[in-house]
Amino acid sequence: MSETALPDETPTARSSSTLDEGQRQARIREGLTMALYIGLSLLAVMVALPRNVTAALDPHPAVTLFLTSISLLIAHQLAFRLSARLAHQGALGAEHLDLLAAQVVGGLAVTAVAVVPVLLFEGTTGVVIAELALLAFIAVVGYAAARTGRVSRARALLSVLGVIALVLVVLGIKGLVHH
Repeated sequence: MSETALPDETPTARSSSTLDEGQRQARIREGLTMALYIGLSLLAVMVALPRNVTAALDPHPAVTLFLTSISLLIAHQLAFRLSARLAHQGALGAEHLDLLAAQVVGGLAVTAVAVVPVLLFEGTTGVVIAELALLAFIAVVGYAAARTGRVSRARALLSVLGVIALVLVVLGIKGLVHH
């Protein structure tokens, strides 16, 4: 009987699994990027809302957040489709549609995080809860990104503080614009 070990994977299987892993990573990146982008945009919209937000506001703050999010998703879909076609000689492949789907899922998920509290809680309370939920989402992603880099928990928390500081700077700049 021979003692020769057979490889577990053929080169084709290895490259296929590497490709699958790359596609999975791209989907995660695109979904999270869209969720972060929409989340930051919705935070900026919330900063621009009147300080005394009420359900009587026309349109309702939840409608404003939802329509802003949907319009950003549609604009991004258009931009992505145009740029993908330009970069790939007019072709929009299955991998592009896969990434677009991941972006839609990420965008809709963070839209729900922002809109649901505004619907469930009256006035400013709902907006504050939505702002804190979005900030928490951004902080969790920042922490996970730092920990993926194999840094200590303390250093990851410092990274999160930096991310939150940057978010507050973005919101502060947006707050300088009077509406």
